[in-house]
Amino acid sequence: MAIAERYLADDEQLVHVTRQHWTEMVSEFVVLCLIWVAAAVLVWIVPSGEDWSATAFYIIVGLGLLASLKYWLVPLLKWRSKLYILTTKRIYKRSGFLTKTSRSIPLARVNDVGFKATLWERIMRYGTLTIQSASEHGMMTLRHVPQPEHFKAEIYRAVDEEQHQL
Repeated sequence: MAIAERYLADDEQLVHVTRQHWTEMVSEFVVLCLIWVAAAVLVWIVPSGEDWSATAFYIIVGLGLLASLKYWLVPLLKWRSKLYILTTKRIYKRSGFLTKTSRSIPLARVNDVGFKATLWERIMRYGTLTIQSASEHGMMTLRHVPQPEHFKAEIYRAVDEEQHQL
């Protein structure tokens, strides 16, 4: 992913980058559909021959657009901006499109990597990774990670390579 390249230091190479699983956005898509179904019903209910019906139409559509922005577009932008990045030196968790937050753990400090996936998450191929480190912050949790076992294996592989270089 080209967006992850800009976060790398000079001595780092990108190993793996991912976003949260797409199922994170399913509820927001359902809300978007419900908003526009409700708007369509309201437009259908408003009588068409009245003087105020055109104004009511524009108000309903405007409220539908505002609700779509709040309940679908903003969560979509948050989802798109959350990245989990594994490099040859560290693990990054970056998020935010207006207010950016970032957390990283050097690979040399990683003690343990675990994952949890319920039956539904295993069917949909995502889960939660927990990364324990020897730093003062202790643990990093990565939620809704696509293919968590693969990402866990990539982390262990990168940790082993980092420890062999030390």
